[in-house]
Amino acid sequence: MMMMKKIRGHESAAARFIVDENNNLRGLRSYSTTVITIDENGWMTVHGLYSRTTIKHIGWLMRELGLSYYTAKDCYLNDIEMNLHTGEIRNRV
Repeated sequence: MMMMKKIRGHESAAARFIVDENNNLRGLRSYSTTVITIDENGWMTVHGLYSRTTIKHIGWLMRELGLSYYTAKDCYLNDIEMNLHTGEIRNRV
């Protein structure tokens, strides 16, 4: 079961981290749109960049993961996925 978690330091923002029942990070929801998903094997898929505000939300998630917004941007623009555990890159499935 997935749950929405407020983003620390940005509690009033229209964005939430998606977490599973074990509190593992599974993605980002901005407004009512799922922007990023992370599967149980660590593969991150970026579904879009959308608005300037959503780009800011993506940046918050990337910082939480120890990455840059530009990692997410590259994944989206190049239609690739990144494994957050290994750093491996693959074409989006």
